[in-house]
Amino acid sequence: MSDIYVTETDSAQLAANSQAVRMTVERQRRRETLQSAVTALLGFGVVVAILALIALIPLNKEIPQIVTYQAATPEEEPPIKMKELTNNAQPKPPGASSSMAKVIAAQSKSPVAVPIPVTANPDSMFGMEEDFGPGFGTGEGDGDGGGGATFFGSRRAGRNVVFIVDFSGSMESDAEGGGGTRIQALKKELVRSINSLSSKMNVSVIFFSTTGWTIDTEGPDHYQKGFRGNGKVPDVNWYPANDRLKAVVVDAIQKMPAKGGTNWYPPLKMAFSMTPRPNIVYLLSDGEPTDSDYVLEKMDELNPDGVPIDTIAFELPGTPAGQLMIIAEETGGKFSMIYKGKRLVGSSAEDMTGSEHD
Repeated sequence: MSDIYVTETDSAQLAANSQAVRMTVERQRRRETLQSAVTALLGFGVVVAILALIALIPLNKEIPQIVTYQAATPEEEPPIKMKELTNNAQPKPPGASSSMAKVIAAQSKSPVAVPIPVTANPDSMFGMEEDFGPGFGTGEGDGDGGGGATFFGSRRAGRNVVFIVDFSGSMESDAEGGGGTRIQALKKELVRSINSLSSKMNVSVIFFSTTGWTIDTEGPDHYQKGFRGNGKVPDVNWYPANDRLKAVVVDAIQKMPAKGGTNWYPPLKMAFSMTPRPNIVYLLSDGEPTDSDYVLEKMDELNPDGVPIDTIAFELPGTPAGQLMIIAEETGGKFSMIYKGKRLVGSSAEDMTGSEHD
């Protein structure tokens, strides 16, 4: 018979085994935690690397540039500031030896008259004479920005146009060649020129005889209430060339009478004191002014910016026409003459400015 041995488990040994198991499990847990952290870090690093590669890859697609252009806004023209004459100052009369020191003793009408001309080619070559039909002008004004103006065949580009026109008593004389008086011819062309202006333009009319005045001067006898060339220069208004204001200006022109003598200084002083300054200036005269020498002497002061002045001698050969030609030449303007139904320019007009035609 075999011996059967029964043993009891050592409690110390069991405790040691239990402790060993717990340590093994703890090490396994830490190892798994570390592996998870490493795996997460590796994954994050891969994502960062991919994003960095994407950021570094150049984009081959070219994005077209959109270029816009906007024209420069025209600058507001600065006002012309002129030195004022003192209240006691008077325009100097020409000397006794001057050819301009003539007195018009009468304003009788001539038995002949001139047709109102129209030029098909207002800027012909010098020395060429141009015959006209009824009525000057060639239609719409031309130019840049605001447009331009045409007056008795003289074309100018610009935005602000002022017409300085002779309304002295001599303009009531008959125009040579038939067709009415000089003032009727002037009014007809002035109305045509104003009505053809672009609506973007500004227009003003300065009438002159003994004085200078505008459509804002109260009548009757406007010429007696106008500016005489000394003291404060009256304001001269610009009128936008829209249909309504064109009608106002035209109506005033049609009603304006022609009376008095002839002086150029007052209307020129008024024109170049306007705000903003004009960039198209027409000066038309048919008379012998008493202050032409003074005007020529003061031209640089009157017009310091050198705005071109287009001058028109209207049935006015001789020395006064020559002085209108000098005004045009000194300012860079154009000179023309309306004489016996023809518009003369260049040498043809110059030939009519000598004293032998006085």
